[in-house]
Amino acid sequence: MTNDTESGPARVRPAGGWSVYVLAVALIAALCGLWYQSRQVASVRQDLQRLTETQQQKLEQFQAQMQASLAAAKGELNQTLGNLNQQLETTRNEARTSATRAQLAARQRAGEVLSKLSEKDKEFDQKLSELKRSNAEASTKVNEAITGIRTDVASTRTDLSGTQAELKRVTGDMGVMSGLIATNAKELEVLKKLGDRDYFEFTLAKASTPQRVGDIQLTLRKADVKRNRFTLIVLADDRRVEKKDKTINEPVQFYTGGARFPYEIVVNQVRKDQVVGYLAVPRVKMPLRTGNAEILKAKS
Repeated sequence: MTNDTESGPARVRPAGGWSVYVLAVALIAALCGLWYQSRQVASVRQDLQRLTETQQQKLEQFQAQMQASLAAAKGELNQTLGNLNQQLETTRNEARTSATRAQLAARQRAGEVLSKLSEKDKEFDQKLSELKRSNAEASTKVNEAITGIRTDVASTRTDLSGTQAELKRVTGDMGVMSGLIATNAKELEVLKKLGDRDYFEFTLAKASTPQRVGDIQLTLRKADVKRNRFTLIVLADDRRVEKKDKTINEPVQFYTGGARFPYEIVVNQVRKDQVVGYLAVPRVKMPLRTGNAEILKAKS
C-alpha cells in the first residue's frame, strides 16, 4: 500500500490564515457594536429631546398660568386696597363726626355736672347750718342728760347703799357661808349690779321633766304653801341630788366639777305647785382638790 503523502503532491497552507479570519470577525463585531451603540445614543438623544420639549411646554404653560394668577391677584389686591382706602376714609369721617358729637356731649354733661355741684353746694351749706344748729341743741340735751344721769347715779348709789345694808349673809344647807342673799326683786337687782356672781331667775312649776336654769337642771317635787317649804331635784355634772324640805330664802348649796365655790339656789316665794327664785353662779371657777371635793359632795 502506498502513502498518499509521499505519492501525491504536497499541499501548501498560508501562514497565519486563522488569525486573519479572527481579526475580520472581531472587526465586524466591533462595527456592529458601534452601530448598535450609535443607534442607542440616537434613541436616547431623541428621548431626551422629546422630554426637553415636553418640559419646555410645561414650563411655558406654568409661566403663563403664574402670570395669569399674578395678574388676577394684582387686580384683586388693587380692588381690596381701593375698598380699604374708601372704608378708611369713611371711618375717618365717622370718627371726626363722633369725636365732635362726643365733645359736644361732654361739654353738655360737664355743664350739667357743674350745675348739680352748685346745687349740692347749696344743699351742703344748708345741711351744715342745720347740723350746727342740731349739734348745739344736742349738746344742750347731752349736758342736760349728763346732769340727769349724774343725779340718777347719785340716787342709785344712795339706793344701793341702803339696799346693801339690808342684804345679809347666812349659812347655807351645806354649812358653808353663803354670798349675799336677795329676798325680793329689788335686792336681786342690787346683787346683779355688784357683779360678784351670775344670777338666773326662774319660776319652777311642778313637773316630771327637768327645767334648765343656767347650766343646771331643776325639778320641783313638792311645794308646801302653808309651811313655805319645798323639795327640789338638782341635776348637775350628770349627778342627781335631792334637796328636801327647804325653806324660803334659805341658800340651797351644791358644787359642780368646775367650781371652787358652791352654786346657790334661793327660793323667795312658794306657791301652789310652783316656786319663784334665782340661781347664783360664782364667776370664779377653780378646780377643787380631790379631798375637799369628796367631802363637800358627801355633805350635799
